[in-house]
Order: sequence, then C-alpha cells, then structure tokens
Amino acid sequence: MTPDDDNQQWQPDPDDLIVLSKSARRRRARERALPTWGETPHQTQARRTALFKDLALKCGFSRVGIARAQALPDAQSHLEGWLAAGQQGTMAWLADDVARRCDPQQVTPGAQSVVVLALDYDSDAPRTQQVALADADRAWISRYAWGDDYHVVMERRLKQLEVALTAALKPELGEDFRGPGGPIQPFKALRDLRWMVDHGPILEREWAVRSGIGWRGKHSLVVHPRHGSFFFLACMVTSIALDPDEMLGDHCGTCTACLDACPTRAIVAPYIVDARLCISHTTIELPGAIPPDARPLVGDQVFGCDICQDVCPWNRFSAPGDPAFAPRPGLVAPKLDDLVAMDAATFASQFAQSPLKRRGLEGLQDNARAVREFRSIRRRKEPGDNPA
Repeated sequence: MTPDDDNQQWQPDPDDLIVLSKSARRRRARERALPTWGETPHQTQARRTALFKDLALKCGFSRVGIARAQALPDAQSHLEGWLAAGQQGTMAWLADDVARRCDPQQVTPGAQSVVVLALDYDSDAPRTQQVALADADRAWISRYAWGDDYHVVMERRLKQLEVALTAALKPELGEDFRGPGGPIQPFKALRDLRWMVDHGPILEREWAVRSGIGWRGKHSLVVHPRHGSFFFLACMVTSIALDPDEMLGDHCGTCTACLDACPTRAIVAPYIVDARLCISHTTIELPGAIPPDARPLVGDQVFGCDICQDVCPWNRFSAPGDPAFAPRPGLVAPKLDDLVAMDAATFASQFAQSPLKRRGLEGLQDNARAVREFRSIRRRKEPGDNPA
C-alpha cells in the first residue's frame, strides 16, 4: 500500500518499523539472496529436483530417476528367500547387512530420496547369436566389459556430480539442514549425498524400478522401453527432499525369450536367477580355476554372458551408449588362441582400467581352456561323430 492510494489510508509495512542491528540486516540480505527466498516448500523441492537431474545429465549420465527413501520389506523378504536357497553362489557378501540393504534410512540417517543414475553402454557391434563363435574358434566377452571399467567411469562422474551439487546447495542449506528423521547438522556431502556403484548396501535394481528408470525384466535386469537393458546403475542416497518419479509398468507380458534362450537354465523362474547356474557367475565370480563340475556351464562365453539380453525384444531399440564403453580392439569375439597365448605385459597393457582385470590373466586363460573343453565334449555328443 502506498500514500498515493486514494481509497485507503496508507499504513507502513510492519517490517519497516523494526530497527534491525547491523548483523541482522546482513542476515536478512543473505536470506533474500538465496534461491529459496519467496518460495513455497513445494517450489523449493521442485527446483532442487530439477537441479539434481540437470546436473546429473551435465555430468554425463544418460537418465535420472528419483524415488522416496523408505524401507522395502517386500524386497527384503524376496532377498532373504533367495539367499536361503543359496542362489547367490559364491557372492557371500550379498548376505551381509540384509536389513540395511533394504532400508536407506540405515545407510543415511534422515534419508528422504534415492537418486538413481543410468549410463548406457551398448554399441553397434553384433549380438552373441550373430557371430559364428565355435566355427571361428572364437569366444564371447560380455559387451559391458569391452570398454573402460564402469566403476571407474561412474565413480568419476558421481564425484563431479557431488561437487556440483555441493556448490549449488550448500549456501542455501547452511546450518539448518537435514530431514525430519535426522539431527540438525551442517551440510556434509559424504553423509548427505552418499553415492555408490554396486558396492554399497543398497538394492540398485529395486530402486531403479521405483524411480521409473525401468521395470524388472524376467531375466532380473532392469529394462527401459526405449533404451533396452544395456545400461549401468548407480545410486545416490540423500537427505534432501525431492519429487519422486512415477514407476513404469511391467511390459514383459507373456514373453519368455530370455528364459528359453538361457543355455544353462539359470533363470529358474521369471525374475529369479540362480547364480550357481549362471555363466556370468561361473566365468567372473568363481575364485581361481573353474572347478570340473562347473566347466560345462561356460559354453562359448569366456567372460560374462549377454544371451538373455541379446534375445530380449526391447533391446531392438537400444542405441550406442557412452564412448567410454566403446569396444577396445580385439574384445568383440576374441580368438581363443590369442587369449591362451597372451603374456602378462600384453594383458596389463590391453586391459588397463578394464573389467577383465578382475579375472586376471590366469583366470581368463583358464576360462578360454574351459570353452575349448566344452566344445570338445559337444562335438563328441553330436550325431554322426561316433558312427556305429
């Protein structure tokens, strides 16, 4: 209201009558300079949500989804049943802190949101079934391992995202920060923007489904209707309240392509994989040489397996992903002779910052010999090889 208003008597703003101290005036000026000045709580949450997504894309991630941080009792029950059946194979760490894995509040006290980040890794290279592997004495390396190690790539980008979010949010969050479930403490990125790439106590795939990144396919991987399933996942648990995304429905329908194609029948039921039968577990997770009873499981796969994804109809829409995961020379259907004859220096050079370093040279060569053993057994069993 101004003195020029002819209809009503002018009254000063009550705030104008208050004589503020110099420090109070500075504090008021700082508050008015913040993005939150004049916003409703809903507007603040929406703006911070847009900030998270915008910065994540600028840091190189393909897609971002957000879910409310809450306990997952159904997921915990499913995980406990899977573990009780021993279907985790040698991955004993999956049985550690089951309750914590299913409750982000135990990961970050006061957690309000789980941010899920996807990074595409597909390429124009052929699928497993498009290469005559046995005829050319070649084997298959899973396409996720053709380029750089996704842990290194994603952790670098997550650190960039943490720095960018900290720079953007710390001034406005200040000292009066935390969710309703946690104490009022100054902002601290290690606690309030806690991120992890499949090595933290969190169920990435479950949160990917809840955040709208995709639905859980019958091969247990997450599928997106326009991007297929060839993407990595990372999560950031934060005590900042963000707007959640809508979940996608399950679009697998009656399709059983992945179950039918799995050569070891590791997908024992829709959405359930027995790791003890899975080629990826056999060729990557088993410590040391592959034991005799597991060697027939390798098939033509020398490191990992893509069969269940390669046959998935939704991967017809998958496009080439991040350049960091482009195939390195010689990794698309490598010759077994090259792998068996490789020396330590060549291995160290060719597989620097590669997922294949996890298996090591001796392990990779043992896998190659297992492929040859499998093919030798298969040839002996083929009709016509042993005439009566």
